[in-house]
Amino acid sequence: MSADTVIRAGRPSAEDGEALTDRILQKSWALLLDIGFENFSFDKLARFGRFGKPTIYARFANKAELLRAVLLQSIEEHTQGLFDSVAGQSIDEAIPALCANAVEYFHSPEGRLTDRLIDWLDIEAGDDGPSLRGWTATEATSKIRQRIESSIAHGEIEVLDIDAISLFLLEGVTGHARLTKVDDHFDREHHLEWAQRYWAMIKRAFRY
Repeated sequence: MSADTVIRAGRPSAEDGEALTDRILQKSWALLLDIGFENFSFDKLARFGRFGKPTIYARFANKAELLRAVLLQSIEEHTQGLFDSVAGQSIDEAIPALCANAVEYFHSPEGRLTDRLIDWLDIEAGDDGPSLRGWTATEATSKIRQRIESSIAHGEIEVLDIDAISLFLLEGVTGHARLTKVDDHFDREHHLEWAQRYWAMIKRAFRY
């Protein structure tokens, strides 16, 4: 039995309701990537996801509320994926690789869509929600800090002011990504070399 059948038959269980909400978010992201933010609507989402508009409105009052939820889920998944991609590597391998992977994400269709939606929600939507740009930065710096703290605990590096290092890394990657050309072919080696130099500079600046 499908989630929509459960909705029509009566009040869904908490588990069914959560699964349907997640499906709405996943279909929303797929549709956004397919047709673009400017063309997105609840009507198109209902047809694309094959669920009724009342099903969407029962969970999200408006477009801004839905897109905020979509972005939170997408950012959390992509951020975790970036850090999982360097799990098990030494800190001197992990940080440059993480930086290069992050730049690649910034340049990807998913990354460009994320950036556009963050700006729309933070500046144009007028929904008075908390800053997504700020939340994203806090999430990223927290994960960077955790990775560096783990490396210190394992004796890999000795550095001062982990908070400053985490912020420098995030700001450097963001700035580098914004200042470099978005090409159809992503030259990872070029960005990895930049990241290795940047990480070496930060370690020298904040060593004991």
